[in-house]
Amino acid sequence: MSYQPGRMGMAEAIALVFVVTFPGIFLSLPSQTIENFGELSWLVALVSGLTTMAMLFLLIYVFNRIPGDLFYVSKQLLGRFGAWLISIYYIALFFSMDVFWIRQFAENTLITALPGINFQLAVGWYGLSAAVLVYFGIEALARGAYVILPFVIIGILTVFALLGSFYKPYYLFPWQGAGLAATIKQSAIFGINAGALLLLVLASSFQNSRVLKAATIFGLGGSVLLKATAFAAFTMIFGKAVAMEKTLLFFEMARFIYLTRYIQRIESLFIILWVIIGILAIAVTLYIGLYLITRLGNLPTMRPLIPTVTIILTELAMLPPDVNSIITIERVMMNSYYDIGIYIIPLLLFAITMLKGKRRPKCSSE
Repeated sequence: MSYQPGRMGMAEAIALVFVVTFPGIFLSLPSQTIENFGELSWLVALVSGLTTMAMLFLLIYVFNRIPGDLFYVSKQLLGRFGAWLISIYYIALFFSMDVFWIRQFAENTLITALPGINFQLAVGWYGLSAAVLVYFGIEALARGAYVILPFVIIGILTVFALLGSFYKPYYLFPWQGAGLAATIKQSAIFGINAGALLLLVLASSFQNSRVLKAATIFGLGGSVLLKATAFAAFTMIFGKAVAMEKTLLFFEMARFIYLTRYIQRIESLFIILWVIIGILAIAVTLYIGLYLITRLGNLPTMRPLIPTVTIILTELAMLPPDVNSIITIERVMMNSYYDIGIYIIPLLLFAITMLKGKRRPKCSSE
Protein backbone atom coordinates (compact mmCIF):
# COMPACT_ATOMS: atom_id res chain seq x y z
CA MET A 1 0.00 0.00 0.00
CA SER A 2 1.58 3.26 -1.12
CA TYR A 3 1.13 6.37 0.98
CA GLN A 4 0.15 8.26 -2.21
CA PRO A 5 -3.65 7.87 -2.13
CA GLY A 6 -4.51 9.24 -5.58
CA ARG A 7 -6.79 12.08 -6.57
CA MET A 8 -9.87 12.17 -4.38
CA GLY A 9 -12.90 14.21 -5.38
CA MET A 10 -15.33 16.53 -3.65
CA ALA A 11 -17.57 13.90 -2.04
CA GLU A 12 -14.60 12.13 -0.45
CA ALA A 13 -13.13 15.37 0.88
CA ILE A 14 -16.41 16.56 2.39
CA ALA A 15 -17.02 13.19 4.04
CA LEU A 16 -13.50 12.99 5.50
CA VAL A 17 -13.74 16.44 7.07
CA PHE A 18 -17.18 15.76 8.51
CA VAL A 19 -16.16 12.39 9.97
CA VAL A 20 -13.17 13.79 11.89
CA THR A 21 -14.87 16.96 13.19
CA PHE A 22 -18.25 15.56 14.31
CA PRO A 23 -17.61 12.52 16.59
CA GLY A 24 -17.30 14.70 19.69
CA ILE A 25 -21.07 15.22 19.62
CA PHE A 26 -21.52 11.55 20.62
CA LEU A 27 -19.03 11.83 23.48
CA SER A 28 -18.72 14.08 26.52
CA LEU A 29 -17.88 17.24 24.53
CA PRO A 30 -21.45 18.68 24.66
CA SER A 31 -21.77 18.36 28.44
CA GLN A 32 -18.29 19.84 28.96
CA THR A 33 -19.09 22.73 26.60
CA ILE A 34 -22.43 23.47 28.28
CA GLU A 35 -20.74 23.38 31.68
CA ASN A 36 -18.13 25.92 30.57
CA PHE A 37 -20.24 28.21 28.38
CA GLY A 38 -23.80 27.69 29.58
CA GLU A 39 -26.67 28.79 27.37
CA LEU A 40 -24.30 30.04 24.66
CA SER A 41 -22.75 26.65 23.98
CA TRP A 42 -24.32 26.66 20.50
CA LEU A 43 -22.39 29.86 19.73
CA VAL A 44 -19.13 28.16 20.68
CA ALA A 45 -19.60 25.66 17.86
CA LEU A 46 -20.28 28.46 15.35
CA VAL A 47 -17.43 30.77 16.36
CA SER A 48 -14.80 28.03 16.62
CA GLY A 49 -15.95 26.68 13.26
CA LEU A 50 -15.76 30.05 11.54
CA THR A 51 -12.26 30.78 12.85
CA THR A 52 -11.05 27.34 11.76
CA MET A 53 -12.58 27.87 8.31
CA ALA A 54 -10.78 31.22 8.03
CA MET A 55 -7.44 29.55 8.82
CA LEU A 56 -8.13 26.80 6.29
CA PHE A 57 -8.81 29.36 3.56
CA LEU A 58 -5.49 31.04 4.35
CA LEU A 59 -3.75 27.69 3.96
CA ILE A 60 -5.62 26.95 0.73
CA TYR A 61 -4.26 30.24 -0.61
CA VAL A 62 -0.76 29.12 0.35
CA PHE A 63 -1.24 25.72 -1.28
CA ASN A 64 -2.52 27.44 -4.43
CA ARG A 65 0.74 29.32 -4.70
CA ILE A 66 2.89 26.29 -3.83
CA PRO A 67 1.12 23.07 -4.90
CA GLY A 68 1.89 20.03 -2.77
CA ASP A 69 1.07 18.54 0.61
CA LEU A 70 1.86 19.98 4.04
CA PHE A 71 5.35 18.51 4.24
CA TYR A 72 6.37 19.75 0.79
CA VAL A 73 4.95 23.26 1.26
CA SER A 74 6.52 23.59 4.72
CA LYS A 75 9.84 22.47 3.28
CA GLN A 76 9.65 25.10 0.54
CA LEU A 77 8.82 27.88 2.99
CA LEU A 78 10.73 26.93 6.14
CA GLY A 79 13.38 24.51 4.98
CA ARG A 80 13.79 20.86 5.87
CA PHE A 81 14.15 21.45 9.62
CA GLY A 82 10.99 23.58 9.76
CA ALA A 83 9.07 21.00 7.75
CA TRP A 84 10.16 18.28 10.18
CA LEU A 85 9.05 20.33 13.20
CA ILE A 86 5.64 21.06 11.71
CA SER A 87 5.14 17.46 10.61
CA ILE A 88 6.11 16.07 14.02
CA TYR A 89 3.70 18.50 15.64
CA TYR A 90 0.80 17.35 13.44
CA ILE A 91 1.72 13.70 13.98
CA ALA A 92 1.35 14.28 17.73
CA LEU A 93 -1.93 16.18 17.18
CA PHE A 94 -3.64 13.46 15.12
CA PHE A 95 -2.31 10.62 17.25
CA SER A 96 -3.55 12.38 20.40
CA MET A 97 -7.02 12.58 18.83
CA ASP A 98 -6.75 8.84 18.17
CA VAL A 99 -5.92 8.12 21.81
CA PHE A 100 -8.78 10.26 23.13
CA TRP A 101 -11.33 8.72 20.79
CA ILE A 102 -10.24 5.10 21.32
CA ARG A 103 -10.59 5.46 25.09
CA GLN A 104 -13.84 7.41 25.09
CA PHE A 105 -15.65 5.31 22.51
CA ALA A 106 -14.55 2.15 24.33
CA GLU A 107 -15.79 3.52 27.66
CA ASN A 108 -19.08 4.60 26.11
CA THR A 109 -19.56 1.15 24.62
CA LEU A 110 -19.16 -0.33 28.09
CA ILE A 111 -21.63 2.15 29.59
CA THR A 112 -24.36 1.91 26.98
CA ALA A 113 -24.25 -1.45 25.23
CA LEU A 114 -21.81 -4.01 26.64
CA PRO A 115 -21.33 -3.47 30.39
CA GLY A 116 -20.07 -7.02 30.87
CA ILE A 117 -17.25 -6.89 28.32
CA ASN A 118 -13.62 -6.65 29.40
CA PHE A 119 -12.26 -3.09 29.26
CA GLN A 120 -9.00 -4.03 27.52
CA LEU A 121 -10.96 -6.01 24.95
CA ALA A 122 -13.19 -3.02 24.16
CA VAL A 123 -10.21 -0.69 23.74
CA GLY A 124 -8.33 -3.24 21.67
CA TRP A 125 -11.34 -3.84 19.45
CA TYR A 126 -11.54 -0.15 18.47
CA GLY A 127 -7.81 0.00 17.79
CA LEU A 128 -7.82 -3.24 15.78
CA SER A 129 -10.88 -2.23 13.73
CA ALA A 130 -9.29 1.11 12.83
CA ALA A 131 -5.99 -0.57 11.91
CA VAL A 132 -7.74 -3.01 9.57
CA LEU A 133 -9.51 -0.12 7.83
CA VAL A 134 -6.24 1.77 7.40
CA TYR A 135 -4.87 -1.18 5.41
CA PHE A 136 -7.47 -0.43 2.73
CA GLY A 137 -6.16 3.14 2.31
CA ILE A 138 -7.58 6.63 2.63
CA GLU A 139 -9.65 6.41 -0.55
CA ALA A 140 -11.55 3.41 0.81
CA LEU A 141 -12.05 5.24 4.13
CA ALA A 142 -13.31 8.33 2.31
CA ARG A 143 -15.77 6.33 0.22
CA GLY A 144 -17.03 4.51 3.29
CA ALA A 145 -17.46 7.86 5.03
CA TYR A 146 -19.58 9.42 2.29
CA VAL A 147 -21.71 6.28 2.04
CA ILE A 148 -22.55 6.47 5.75
CA LEU A 149 -22.73 10.29 5.88
CA PRO A 150 -26.37 10.69 4.64
CA PHE A 151 -27.58 8.13 7.18
CA VAL A 152 -25.78 9.99 9.98
CA ILE A 153 -27.22 13.38 9.06
CA ILE A 154 -30.75 12.06 8.46
CA GLY A 155 -30.66 10.03 11.68
CA ILE A 156 -29.54 12.97 13.79
CA LEU A 157 -32.08 15.36 12.25
CA THR A 158 -34.79 12.74 12.80
CA VAL A 159 -33.92 12.60 16.49
CA PHE A 160 -34.14 16.38 16.75
CA ALA A 161 -37.52 16.36 14.98
CA LEU A 162 -39.04 13.56 17.08
CA LEU A 163 -38.14 15.36 20.30
CA GLY A 164 -39.84 18.63 19.33
CA SER A 165 -42.35 18.36 22.19
CA PHE A 166 -39.53 18.22 24.75
CA TYR A 167 -37.91 21.51 23.75
CA LYS A 168 -38.07 24.35 26.25
CA PRO A 169 -36.69 27.44 24.47
CA TYR A 170 -36.53 29.42 27.70
CA TYR A 171 -33.62 27.14 28.76
CA LEU A 172 -31.55 29.12 26.25
CA PHE A 173 -31.90 32.22 28.43
CA PRO A 174 -30.23 34.32 29.64
CA TRP A 175 -29.07 34.62 26.04
CA GLN A 176 -25.71 36.09 27.13
CA GLY A 177 -24.84 32.78 28.82
CA ALA A 178 -21.72 33.13 30.93
CA GLY A 179 -20.89 36.38 29.12
CA LEU A 180 -21.11 37.10 25.41
CA ALA A 181 -17.68 38.71 24.97
CA ALA A 182 -15.91 36.08 27.09
CA THR A 183 -17.63 33.24 25.24
CA ILE A 184 -16.68 34.56 21.80
CA LYS A 185 -13.11 35.19 22.91
CA GLN A 186 -12.65 31.70 24.37
CA SER A 187 -14.48 29.83 21.63
CA ALA A 188 -12.46 31.58 18.90
CA ILE A 189 -9.42 29.57 20.03
CA PHE A 190 -11.24 26.36 20.98
CA GLY A 191 -9.70 23.50 19.01
CA ILE A 192 -12.72 21.26 18.54
CA ASN A 193 -12.29 21.28 14.75
CA ALA A 194 -8.58 20.42 14.61
CA GLY A 195 -9.32 17.31 12.54
CA ALA A 196 -10.22 19.49 9.54
CA LEU A 197 -6.49 20.14 9.06
CA LEU A 198 -6.27 16.78 7.30
CA LEU A 199 -7.25 18.69 4.14
CA LEU A 200 -3.84 20.35 4.11
CA VAL A 201 -1.87 17.30 5.19
CA LEU A 202 -3.33 15.44 2.19
CA ALA A 203 -3.69 18.48 -0.09
CA SER A 204 -1.90 16.88 -3.04
CA SER A 205 -4.23 13.88 -2.83
CA PHE A 206 -7.28 15.91 -3.82
CA GLN A 207 -8.09 16.87 -7.38
CA ASN A 208 -7.66 20.64 -7.08
CA SER A 209 -8.13 23.65 -4.80
CA ARG A 210 -11.87 23.76 -5.54
CA VAL A 211 -12.18 20.44 -3.75
CA LEU A 212 -10.41 21.87 -0.70
CA LYS A 213 -12.69 24.91 -0.67
CA ALA A 214 -15.83 22.79 -1.04
CA ALA A 215 -14.71 20.49 1.77
CA THR A 216 -14.08 23.49 4.00
CA ILE A 217 -17.47 25.07 3.26
CA PHE A 218 -19.69 21.99 3.13
CA GLY A 219 -17.74 19.43 5.17
CA LEU A 220 -16.58 21.62 8.03
CA GLY A 221 -19.47 24.08 7.65
CA GLY A 222 -22.06 21.29 7.74
CA SER A 223 -20.42 19.73 10.77
CA VAL A 224 -20.35 23.09 12.56
CA LEU A 225 -24.02 23.85 11.85
CA LEU A 226 -25.11 20.39 12.99
CA LYS A 227 -23.02 20.68 16.16
CA ALA A 228 -24.49 24.10 16.93
CA THR A 229 -27.99 22.68 16.42
CA ALA A 230 -27.16 19.75 18.69
CA PHE A 231 -25.83 22.02 21.46
CA ALA A 232 -28.98 24.12 21.27
CA ALA A 233 -31.17 20.98 21.34
CA PHE A 234 -29.32 19.55 24.34
CA THR A 235 -29.71 22.82 26.21
CA MET A 236 -33.43 23.16 25.39
CA ILE A 237 -34.14 19.59 26.53
CA PHE A 238 -32.01 19.26 29.65
CA GLY A 239 -31.19 22.82 30.71
CA LYS A 240 -27.71 23.80 31.85
CA ALA A 241 -27.91 22.29 35.34
CA VAL A 242 -28.91 18.82 34.16
CA ALA A 243 -26.91 18.79 30.91
CA MET A 244 -23.60 19.37 32.66
CA GLU A 245 -24.21 16.30 34.82
CA LYS A 246 -24.83 13.94 31.89
CA THR A 247 -21.91 12.13 30.27
CA LEU A 248 -23.50 11.22 26.94
CA LEU A 249 -26.08 13.85 26.05
CA PHE A 250 -26.93 12.50 22.61
CA PHE A 251 -27.58 9.01 23.97
CA GLU A 252 -29.67 10.38 26.83
CA MET A 253 -31.66 12.51 24.39
CA ALA A 254 -32.31 9.57 22.06
CA ARG A 255 -33.72 7.60 25.01
CA PHE A 256 -36.61 10.07 25.22
CA ILE A 257 -37.96 9.01 21.81
CA TYR A 258 -41.18 7.02 22.08
CA LEU A 259 -42.89 5.97 18.87
CA THR A 260 -45.37 3.31 19.96
CA ARG A 261 -45.64 0.71 22.68
CA TYR A 262 -44.12 -1.77 20.23
CA ILE A 263 -41.27 0.47 19.00
CA GLN A 264 -39.16 1.68 21.88
CA ARG A 265 -35.53 2.02 22.91
CA ILE A 266 -34.43 3.10 19.43
CA GLU A 267 -31.32 4.63 21.01
CA SER A 268 -29.75 1.21 20.42
CA LEU A 269 -29.75 1.99 16.70
CA PHE A 270 -27.78 5.15 17.35
CA ILE A 271 -25.21 3.23 19.36
CA ILE A 272 -24.43 1.30 16.17
CA LEU A 273 -24.30 4.61 14.27
CA TRP A 274 -21.81 6.31 16.57
CA VAL A 275 -19.69 3.16 16.80
CA ILE A 276 -19.32 3.22 12.99
CA ILE A 277 -18.53 6.94 13.00
CA GLY A 278 -16.06 6.47 15.84
CA ILE A 279 -14.14 3.68 14.11
CA LEU A 280 -14.00 5.66 10.86
CA ALA A 281 -12.74 8.77 12.67
CA ILE A 282 -10.08 6.78 14.55
CA ALA A 283 -8.98 5.12 11.30
CA VAL A 284 -8.73 8.42 9.40
CA THR A 285 -6.68 10.19 12.09
CA LEU A 286 -4.47 7.10 12.40
CA TYR A 287 -3.87 7.21 8.65
CA ILE A 288 -2.97 10.92 8.74
CA GLY A 289 -0.35 10.38 11.44
CA LEU A 290 1.11 7.40 9.58
CA TYR A 291 1.10 9.37 6.32
CA LEU A 292 3.23 12.10 7.90
CA ILE A 293 5.66 9.56 9.36
CA THR A 294 5.95 7.95 5.92
CA ARG A 295 6.65 11.34 4.34
CA LEU A 296 9.29 12.17 6.94
CA GLY A 297 11.06 8.84 6.41
CA ASN A 298 10.52 8.88 2.64
CA LEU A 299 9.17 5.34 2.92
CA PRO A 300 7.53 3.53 -0.01
CA THR A 301 4.64 2.26 2.14
CA MET A 302 3.15 2.72 5.60
CA ARG A 303 1.94 -0.88 5.97
CA PRO A 304 4.74 -2.10 8.32
CA LEU A 305 4.05 0.82 10.66
CA ILE A 306 0.33 0.12 11.14
CA PRO A 307 0.43 -2.68 13.78
CA THR A 308 3.24 -1.13 15.83
CA VAL A 309 1.73 2.35 15.96
CA THR A 310 -1.76 0.97 16.66
CA ILE A 311 -0.50 -1.06 19.62
CA ILE A 312 1.31 1.98 21.04
CA LEU A 313 -1.75 4.24 20.71
CA THR A 314 -4.05 1.60 22.18
CA GLU A 315 -1.75 1.16 25.17
CA LEU A 316 -1.61 4.93 25.66
CA ALA A 317 -5.42 5.04 25.60
CA MET A 318 -5.51 2.60 28.51
CA LEU A 319 -3.00 4.49 30.67
CA PRO A 320 -5.31 7.09 32.33
CA PRO A 321 -7.02 5.58 35.40
CA ASP A 322 -10.54 6.61 34.37
CA VAL A 323 -12.47 8.30 31.58
CA ASN A 324 -12.64 11.61 33.48
CA SER A 325 -8.85 11.83 33.33
CA ILE A 326 -8.80 11.40 29.55
CA ILE A 327 -11.59 13.99 29.19
CA THR A 328 -9.60 16.48 31.27
CA ILE A 329 -6.46 15.91 29.21
CA GLU A 330 -8.45 16.30 25.98
CA ARG A 331 -9.95 19.59 27.17
CA VAL A 332 -6.52 20.97 28.08
CA MET A 333 -5.19 19.98 24.65
CA MET A 334 -8.13 21.61 22.87
CA ASN A 335 -7.59 24.85 24.78
CA SER A 336 -3.84 25.03 24.22
CA TYR A 337 -1.91 22.53 22.10
CA TYR A 338 -4.40 22.29 19.21
CA ASP A 339 -4.44 26.08 18.83
CA ILE A 340 -0.86 25.99 17.53
CA GLY A 341 -1.88 23.82 14.59
CA ILE A 342 -5.12 25.65 13.87
CA TYR A 343 -3.92 29.25 14.15
CA ILE A 344 -0.19 29.79 14.63
CA ILE A 345 1.19 27.46 11.93
CA PRO A 346 -1.33 28.54 9.23
CA LEU A 347 -0.65 32.22 9.96
CA LEU A 348 3.10 31.57 9.86
CA LEU A 349 2.93 29.79 6.49
CA PHE A 350 0.64 32.46 5.07
CA ALA A 351 2.89 35.31 6.26
CA ILE A 352 6.03 33.69 4.81
CA THR A 353 4.25 33.04 1.52
CA MET A 354 3.27 36.70 1.27
CA LEU A 355 6.78 37.83 2.15
CA LYS A 356 8.45 35.52 -0.35
CA GLY A 357 5.89 36.34 -3.03
CA LYS A 358 5.75 32.81 -4.39
CA ARG A 359 4.04 32.49 -7.76
CA ARG A 360 1.71 29.65 -8.43
CA PRO A 361 2.76 27.60 -11.46
CA LYS A 362 0.19 26.66 -14.07
CA CYS A 363 -1.40 23.29 -13.48
CA SER A 364 -3.67 21.46 -15.89
CA SER A 365 -5.70 19.90 -13.09
CA GLU A 366 -6.93 23.29 -11.87
